[in-house]
Amino acid sequence: MLETPVILETGLPGRVTVQRITTADAVAFADHVEGDLPRLSEHLPWPEVTRTPDGAAEWLGRYERHEDGRVDVGGVWSGAALVGGALLHHHDPDYAVVEIGCWLTAAAEGGGVASAACRVLLGLARRELAAERVEWHVSTLNVRSRRLAERLGFTHEGTMRSNYVLRGDRLDTDVLSLVGAELDPFVQ
Repeated sequence: MLETPVILETGLPGRVTVQRITTADAVAFADHVEGDLPRLSEHLPWPEVTRTPDGAAEWLGRYERHEDGRVDVGGVWSGAALVGGALLHHHDPDYAVVEIGCWLTAAAEGGGVASAACRVLLGLARRELAAERVEWHVSTLNVRSRRLAERLGFTHEGTMRSNYVLRGDRLDTDVLSLVGAELDPFVQ
């Protein structure tokens, strides 16, 4: 889906793009994760396993092979530095549903990077996957992510209790969504 880099309008200096990350980027991805591991792993399970080139290649390869409903993962590059990304996963084409997620390093926080990347992927989900429903699942402890979803227009639908396990702790998850015509403004 992310066949070519897309230039993002952000508050960061210089050129910022989102583009597909593949197994060929495993070393850069692992370095990116390792460089901000405590922050990235605060709410996400995958940074721990993607902090090495082999782990990153395995994780990115699942997106290349579209395993388990994985669609695409796009990295956000500020110049030559990988500063975050967004992804589409848990795609169910029969029901036209997909989940979106994102992450950001501390260095890029506050520059509108995550929201810009998510807008691109929301447009691709609507246009290329014919998505009728895009879900945003977030731990109730991850206030920044929930606020981002709400700024993008997502509606809170409810909270799933004790459905998410992170490093042995059971957590609750808020579920938010955009449906139908709510996705149309993201299509360019």
